[in-house]
Amino acid sequence: MIKLVAFDWNGTMLSDTICCWEAANKEYEACGAKGISMLTFRQTFDIPYLETMVKNGANRNFIKKNSAKIAKVFHDYYEPRAARCRTRSGVREVLAHLKKHGIRSMIFSNHTVTGIEAQLKRLNIRQHMDIVLAHEKMEGAVHTRNKGQRLNEYTKKHKYKPKEVIVVGDTEEEMQIGKEHGFYTVGLTGGYHTTSRLKKHHPDYLIHNMKALVGIVKKLNKR
Repeated sequence: MIKLVAFDWNGTMLSDTICCWEAANKEYEACGAKGISMLTFRQTFDIPYLETMVKNGANRNFIKKNSAKIAKVFHDYYEPRAARCRTRSGVREVLAHLKKHGIRSMIFSNHTVTGIEAQLKRLNIRQHMDIVLAHEKMEGAVHTRNKGQRLNEYTKKHKYKPKEVIVVGDTEEEMQIGKEHGFYTVGLTGGYHTTSRLKKHHPDYLIHNMKALVGIVKKLNKR
């Protein structure tokens, strides 16, 4: 029986892939590096983001010495534009279904708690979300990859069994987290990673529209 669905935020719940790619290029510019194409962004984006930037030509030592400044460049460009982004198609229907059937919804993210909370209120979906697990500081995702740890600690604290949890995300990271802890994994295409990157981790389900998650939950709850 599914009792908890853990959603990634950026690119999964929020349709902000283009916005993030553009903001990332502002970071590269701030580091004295060349911008990258959308395809390269989707092929190389990873957390900790420091490694992605280095892979694409930014200087590691410069980033480490100026991580707060670089993060500010990103957020100063990203946040005003993200404030105009919509949810991914099907998000509202899925959240309403989960709420109706007493299944808890949560977000676990590499973004910031304050940024996500503001967006949830703007999009009028905060009432459907039980908890947000994310970074407190802007530069967190540059150096750390710990949202899986936060999710695992939360599920253990609240005594969820692995097969009572579904992880939904648009990147390899969510698929890896789900597989590592025994959760069901649902890969959503069209986000920060290419479909081939998602398929590499053999998610339990690969979907192209969030609405498909309703059928998956129904199927799993009939077992």
